Amino acid sequence: MTLLQDGLIALLAAFGTVTLLWLAVTVLAERGDDLPAVLLPFRGAAENMEYVVRSLELRRQRGGLHTPIVLVDVGLEVQARRRAELLTLDHPDVVVVKAAEISKYWE
Repeated sequence: MTLLQDGLIALLAAFGTVTLLWLAVTVLAERGDDLPAVLLPFRGAAENMEYVVRSLELRRQRGGLHTPIVLVDVGLEVQARRRAELLTLDHPDVVVVKAAEISKYWE
Protein backbone atom coordinates (compact mmCIF):
# COMPACT_ATOMS: atom_id res chain seq x y z
CA MET A 1 0.00 0.00 0.00
CA THR A 2 2.87 2.37 0.81
CA LEU A 3 4.39 1.72 -2.60
CA LEU A 4 1.10 2.64 -4.27
CA GLN A 5 0.85 5.84 -2.22
CA ASP A 6 4.44 6.79 -3.02
CA GLY A 7 3.81 6.17 -6.70
CA LEU A 8 0.68 8.29 -6.64
CA ILE A 9 2.49 11.12 -4.87
CA ALA A 10 5.35 10.98 -7.38
CA LEU A 11 2.87 11.03 -10.27
CA LEU A 12 1.03 14.03 -8.84
CA ALA A 13 4.32 15.85 -8.19
CA ALA A 14 5.48 15.26 -11.77
CA PHE A 15 2.13 16.43 -13.14
CA GLY A 16 2.25 19.54 -10.94
CA THR A 17 5.78 20.38 -12.08
CA VAL A 18 4.87 20.06 -15.75
CA THR A 19 1.73 22.15 -15.21
CA LEU A 20 3.66 24.93 -13.47
CA LEU A 21 6.28 24.98 -16.22
CA TRP A 22 3.56 25.05 -18.86
CA LEU A 23 1.88 27.98 -17.14
CA ALA A 24 5.18 29.86 -16.84
CA VAL A 25 6.02 29.25 -20.49
CA THR A 26 2.51 30.32 -21.54
CA VAL A 27 2.80 33.58 -19.62
CA LEU A 28 6.26 34.27 -21.02
CA ALA A 29 5.27 33.34 -24.56
CA GLU A 30 2.25 35.64 -24.51
CA ARG A 31 4.48 38.59 -23.77
CA GLY A 32 5.84 38.25 -27.31
CA ASP A 33 8.52 40.52 -28.72
CA ASP A 34 9.25 42.51 -25.57
CA LEU A 35 11.33 39.58 -24.29
CA PRO A 36 14.92 39.32 -25.53
CA ALA A 37 14.77 35.56 -24.94
CA VAL A 38 12.82 32.88 -23.11
CA LEU A 39 15.14 31.51 -20.42
CA LEU A 40 14.39 28.01 -19.17
CA PRO A 41 16.64 26.72 -16.38
CA PHE A 42 17.05 22.95 -16.15
CA ARG A 43 18.95 20.75 -13.73
CA GLY A 44 19.40 17.06 -13.11
CA ALA A 45 17.79 14.70 -15.60
CA ALA A 46 15.32 17.36 -16.86
CA GLU A 47 12.76 14.80 -18.00
CA ASN A 48 10.30 17.45 -19.20
CA MET A 49 12.79 19.54 -21.20
CA GLU A 50 11.81 18.15 -24.60
CA TYR A 51 8.11 18.63 -23.88
CA VAL A 52 8.61 22.27 -22.88
CA VAL A 53 10.77 23.06 -25.93
CA ARG A 54 8.37 21.37 -28.32
CA SER A 55 5.45 23.26 -26.75
CA LEU A 56 7.26 26.55 -27.28
CA GLU A 57 8.12 25.60 -30.84
CA LEU A 58 4.46 24.83 -31.48
CA ARG A 59 3.60 28.30 -30.18
CA ARG A 60 6.29 29.72 -32.47
CA GLN A 61 4.71 27.98 -35.47
CA ARG A 62 1.35 29.51 -34.57
CA GLY A 63 2.92 32.96 -34.50
CA GLY A 64 2.87 33.56 -30.76
CA LEU A 65 6.60 33.51 -30.04
CA HIS A 66 9.31 35.48 -31.82
CA THR A 67 12.28 35.25 -29.45
CA PRO A 68 15.02 32.64 -29.02
CA ILE A 69 14.61 29.86 -26.47
CA VAL A 70 17.59 29.61 -24.14
CA LEU A 71 18.02 26.40 -22.17
CA VAL A 72 20.10 27.29 -19.13
CA ASP A 73 22.26 24.49 -17.77
CA VAL A 74 22.22 24.88 -13.98
CA GLY A 75 23.48 21.39 -13.25
CA LEU A 76 22.23 19.13 -16.04
CA GLU A 77 23.34 15.53 -16.04
CA VAL A 78 25.52 14.46 -18.95
CA GLN A 79 22.73 12.68 -20.83
CA ALA A 80 20.33 15.58 -20.28
CA ARG A 81 22.94 17.99 -21.65
CA ARG A 82 23.30 15.79 -24.75
CA ARG A 83 19.51 15.81 -25.21
CA ALA A 84 19.52 19.60 -24.93
CA GLU A 85 22.22 19.87 -27.57
CA LEU A 86 20.27 17.53 -29.85
CA LEU A 87 17.25 19.81 -29.46
CA THR A 88 19.36 22.68 -30.80
CA LEU A 89 19.96 20.66 -33.97
CA ASP A 90 16.22 20.12 -34.48
CA HIS A 91 15.25 23.69 -33.58
CA PRO A 92 17.61 26.47 -34.76
CA ASP A 93 16.15 29.07 -32.36
CA VAL A 94 17.03 26.96 -29.31
CA VAL A 95 20.35 27.58 -27.57
CA VAL A 96 21.99 25.79 -24.63
CA VAL A 97 24.18 27.84 -22.29
CA LYS A 98 25.73 27.53 -18.86
CA ALA A 99 24.29 29.76 -16.15
CA ALA A 100 27.35 32.04 -16.27
CA GLU A 101 26.74 32.81 -19.98
CA ILE A 102 23.19 34.20 -19.59
CA SER A 103 24.28 37.84 -19.63
CA LYS A 104 25.01 37.82 -23.37
CA TYR A 105 21.28 37.34 -24.04
CA TRP A 106 20.37 40.53 -22.16
CA GLU A 107 22.57 42.90 -24.17
